Amino acid sequence: MADLLKALGEFNRLSLVYELCECAKPRNAMCLCDCCSVDSSVASRHLKVLAQEGVVRIERKGRERMYSLNRAEVAARLRALADQIEG
Repeated sequence: MADLLKALGEFNRLSLVYELCECAKPRNAMCLCDCCSVDSSVASRHLKVLAQEGVVRIERKGRERMYSLNRAEVAARLRALADQIEG
């Protein structure tokens, strides 16, 4: 859980998650970098961290990587934390 919260705790990564919440279709890093005012290589690094924690899914289409929010996984993990807090 600590790794998930650490991944979500960085401003640019959280901005990417918020942006992906609004997306109906997977997006590439170039499309997502505008939300954080960073270039696509920085966005790609942040997306890699989020993917390692299961927050985003990566679909490869040729050389392009498409990212989507792993909604069910994130919601389940955060719900489990909330349940633990409530006791």
